[in-house]
Amino acid sequence: MNNFANLPGFTLRELAPSDIETFIEIGLPTCAFMHGRLGASEKDMRQRFTSFVRDYAFERDSEIFMVEAPDRTIAAQLWLHITHNRFNGLRELWIWDVTVREAYRRRGIGKNLLEFAKNRALESYCKELWLLVSSINDKAVKIYQSAGMGISGHLLSIPVQSEIEPISSSEIEVKSAVLRPLRGNDLPALFDLWTAAGLPFRPQGRDHEDRLARYLNGLSVGGWGAFISNTLAGAALISYDGRKGWIERLATRPEHRGTGIAKAIVAAATQSLKDSGAFVIAALIEEENTASRRLFESCGYKHSPTICYYSTRDGPES
Repeated sequence: MNNFANLPGFTLRELAPSDIETFIEIGLPTCAFMHGRLGASEKDMRQRFTSFVRDYAFERDSEIFMVEAPDRTIAAQLWLHITHNRFNGLRELWIWDVTVREAYRRRGIGKNLLEFAKNRALESYCKELWLLVSSINDKAVKIYQSAGMGISGHLLSIPVQSEIEPISSSEIEVKSAVLRPLRGNDLPALFDLWTAAGLPFRPQGRDHEDRLARYLNGLSVGGWGAFISNTLAGAALISYDGRKGWIERLATRPEHRGTGIAKAIVAAATQSLKDSGAFVIAALIEEENTASRRLFESCGYKHSPTICYYSTRDGPES
């Protein structure tokens, strides 16, 4: 990761789940200034921004980077998001947030982050780099222009009243979770989840830690996990053979069942497999597991009673 060669001791790294609260604290003032609703309370703005961050921070098209100062405090942050412009067909990289804490401003951190963003746009095969900035934020405008960015248009908006549907308790629970792709370093938490959920696994065979780590680290998305307060509350593995996609090993901790977490994981896994090109997405469920069968049916999956599952195994741990 970029170490800011011209700023000794400052390090740029990817967002970790444990950084979420810090990210919200740093980004909230900018969000409230740019997107706050007239008359909205600070509590309301915080709730809305928190929900937005938890919903999108670990999406496959989002990247968030934190700048650590020499004393390991967070000095700045950068949120990048790739979009596909359906009008012109171009991939675009948006800077959703770039914030430098007051104590660390005027050191060149902001310019370094913009340069990093431009490089990420090139590496991601994006044709354009975009951001929104308030027209009265003169300092920010000058920084962006000095980095080679030009004004491309104006964003116009009008407040529109609409009926707000009440949020159910299950939706509140899901919004309190961070949903993101699983990686190899999540395996201890995944094994603990499987044990808590009563899901048998074979650590000496097909579920060996080294084997699964290579699998999860070798793919853009090999599984999805829902984290609540840094605890893995639910997860599923996914695979794609070039023709059919599979959702496997879905598990939820007993205390989080019935909250909508499993349904959110299935939805994320389904979308990932669709994005990979799968025309058919399937899940194998034991006959007596009626809860899982009802879950997948509620997500739009259909039971195929005419299909039988056959397998051959090298041994009991396979």
